[in-house]
Amino acid sequence: MLTPNTTYGAYLIMKISERAYGLDLMASEITLEVGNHICSSNVFLQHGEGSKEMGNLGNKKEGSVREREDGWMEVELGEFYSGEKDEQVKMSLMEVKGCHLKGGLLIEGIEFRPKH
Repeated sequence: MLTPNTTYGAYLIMKISERAYGLDLMASEITLEVGNHICSSNVFLQHGEGSKEMGNLGNKKEGSVREREDGWMEVELGEFYSGEKDEQVKMSLMEVKGCHLKGGLLIEGIEFRPKH
């Protein structure tokens, strides 16, 4: 249960295995949707020699992966306001513009934290 009238950040908690592949070739699109509010950004889950330029992102912002003290990494999926009524929160992480195989992404879960 989330506290009403609070702004929250949603964070994907993950690790990249040592034998990961394909995660550095193209940016992934992150989308968070609550009601009529949609927040999207692009992020490289892993940087490497194969990384292509982000290019023009239009009205999207570039996300970033940061390492946590517990050894996991996190990327902010977006933020949303929890009002008085219950609403569905939808999140996605996709890379569909390339046709390269990907492997080695380990997902711990998603955290919701109040923004201060």
